[in-house]
Amino acid sequence: MKLAELAKKSGISVSTLYEYLRSGILHPPERTSPTKSVFNTSHLKRLKKVRTLRKKERLSLLQIKKRLNSTSETAIQADGCQDVKTQIIDTALTLFSRAHYDKTKISDITKALDMGNGTFYRYFSSKEELFLHCLERLPKKMVSREAWNEVKRETDCITRLRKRGNAMLEAFHSYIGMLNHTKLVLGGEDKLLATKAAECLKSLSAPLRKDLEQAIADGQIRKIDPDLISYLLLGMNETFGHRLLMDETYTVENGFHLIEEFLRCALAPSKTLMAPHFEITLENGSRLSLSQISYQKKNFIFGDFCGGRLKIPFSSAPQIAFTHTPKCSIAHIVNAFDQEGKISVDPASKIEGTTSLGHFSIATKEVQAIIPTPQ
Repeated sequence: MKLAELAKKSGISVSTLYEYLRSGILHPPERTSPTKSVFNTSHLKRLKKVRTLRKKERLSLLQIKKRLNSTSETAIQADGCQDVKTQIIDTALTLFSRAHYDKTKISDITKALDMGNGTFYRYFSSKEELFLHCLERLPKKMVSREAWNEVKRETDCITRLRKRGNAMLEAFHSYIGMLNHTKLVLGGEDKLLATKAAECLKSLSAPLRKDLEQAIADGQIRKIDPDLISYLLLGMNETFGHRLLMDETYTVENGFHLIEEFLRCALAPSKTLMAPHFEITLENGSRLSLSQISYQKKNFIFGDFCGGRLKIPFSSAPQIAFTHTPKCSIAHIVNAFDQEGKISVDPASKIEGTTSLGHFSIATKEVQAIIPTPQ
C-alpha cells in the first residue's frame, strides 16, 4: 500500500508517519522499483504498538523507539519461521544490490532487521547459503505480479516482449548489484553457486522463451531458437539498463521504440522477409514495382492516429490503400500480422522508391495502393 493508504488505515496523519520514518520508529517501506515503495501489514502492526505505547503508557518517541527496538527481535520470531526467513532474504537482496555482495556483512543484514546475529544463524549457516536463497527469490522479487498480469493481457508478441522488458527494466536499478554478482559466480569455482546462478537466469528468461514459443506457433514470428533468443533479449534489456545509467541521451520510451523496431525486423515471419519489394498502384491506373520504398525520405509511413502520431515501418510489409480528399489523405493499413489501422497523412507528401529504370517520386494524393510483393 502507498503512504496515503497506510495513513488512512492506521488513522495517523501523513506528516506524523514521515516523522516516524525519519526517527526510525517506523521501518522503511519495501522498494519495488527505483521510484516506487510500498508499505505492508508489518507497518500497520508497528503503528498499532506505537499508538498503544503513546496513549496507555504515555511514552515519548525516544522511549517508544527504545522499547520497540528491545522487543523487535522477539516480535520478528513470533511471526513464524518462514516469514522471518523471507524477511532476511528480501533484506539481503536489497543490501547485496545496493552495497554489493562482497561488501555486505551479516551484521549489516541483522542490523537492518533489528535482529541479533544468533537469530540469523538459526536460519542460515553462512552468507553463502543466504545468497543461494537470494538467487531463488530474485526472479519472483524483481517484477511485481501486477506488472506480469499487465503483460499477460497483451496479445501482440513484440509488444508483449516490450512490456516484459519495461517491467524488468523498472526493477533493474534496484537489483543491478545482485544481477552482476549472479553472473560473476556463474563462471566461478563453486559449482553449487554456479548451478543456482544458472537456475536464476533460467527463471528470468523462461517467460521470454514461452512468449517466443507461442508466437512461433501462432505465426507471428519466424522459426528461431526460442531458448537462445530469450537469453539474448535478457542481455539486450540489461545492456540498455546500463546505457541509461551512463547519461540522459536516451529515454526509456525512445530506447524501447528502437528495440521494438529492431525486433519486428529481426523476428518477422518468413513471408515478410521475402517481400522487400512493393507494387504501387496510381490513381490513373498505372502500376509500378518499387524497392527501397520511403515516405518523406523515411523508411516508415507516419501520420495522425487517435490524437497522436503513429509510425509503421515498411519493413513490416504493410498493405496500404489510400482514400483522398483535397485537404487530407487516409492510409488504410494492414500489417504482416493482419492488424488494421488508419492514419491521416498529408496529400502532398512524397512516396519514393527505386524502379528498374531509376528513382521514382510521386505525391501521396496520386497513389491508390501499396502492396508488398515477393522478390
